[in-house]
Formats: sequence, C-alpha cells, structure tokens
Amino acid sequence: MSIRVILAVSAALIATPVLAQTAPPAPPAAPAAPAPSPEEQAMEARGQAFQASMEAMGQELEAAMSDTTTDAAAKTTATNAIIDRRVPEINAFADELEAFLRAMADKPGNEEKRAELTNAANAAPAAMRAIPDQIRGSIAQALAAPPAAPAPAPAQ
Repeated sequence: MSIRVILAVSAALIATPVLAQTAPPAPPAAPAAPAPSPEEQAMEARGQAFQASMEAMGQELEAAMSDTTTDAAAKTTATNAIIDRRVPEINAFADELEAFLRAMADKPGNEEKRAELTNAANAAPAAMRAIPDQIRGSIAQALAAPPAAPAPAPAQ
C-alpha cells in the first residue's frame, strides 16, 4: 500500500464521525440555586467568623491541656477561663442564628421549608448554648482518665 493511499484513508477517517455515531446529548443542567439573599450572605459570613473563633478556642484549650507544667486543677482553671471568655460570643451567635432561622421560616416563598426552619430555630441555638458545658465535661473526663502509656519503642 502506498503512502498516498494511507494518507487519503486517514484523512477520510478523520473527517467523518467515528463509526457514524454521534455523542450522546449532554444531561440537562441542574437549575441554578437562587443567589443567596443579603441576609443569608451576612449570616454565612457571621457563621464563618464564629467557626474561626471556635477553632481558635480549641487551639487555646489544647495548649492549656498539653501544658506539662500544670496539674489537673490548674488546667481546669485555665480551660474554664478560656471557655468563660467565649460564652458571651456563643450565646450572641445562638441568638442571631435563632432570629435568622425564624425570619427565614416566616419569609414568603419558604412555606415548604417552614417546619424544618422552625425546628432548626428551636434546636440549634439550644445546642450551641450547651457547647461550654459539653467542653467542660470533656475536659473533666480527660483530666480524670489515667495518663496514656507511652508508645512502645520500635523493635530493632
């Protein structure tokens, strides 16, 4: 077979659809979610700031708990002080979240979500307000637990 024939056949194959098949149609695009309202955007930003604050509190608590120069009583005092500083922020965010969820439940167009939003407005703030006591309980358990045994040295 000459090179001209091979090139001609190759060009013909490239120019025609493979086995005369067409690609399946693309699936229909999902409808775009409506853009968040200014209230939703503000609450999202506030939620992200709150999350960052709680992460910072977690780091402070870890540092206090890992301080090998203090005993359990000193660790309890230090962690309680860290938690107590954040209680007003936790309660304020819980209040904001509750007000936001109730406003969303009452917003026209949210009839289908009203029960879900109302339930969230009733449950979420209470759960948030319980965070300090939950952390204190976890710390008390950690301090009451016997220290972990050191890891065995690797076999040689």
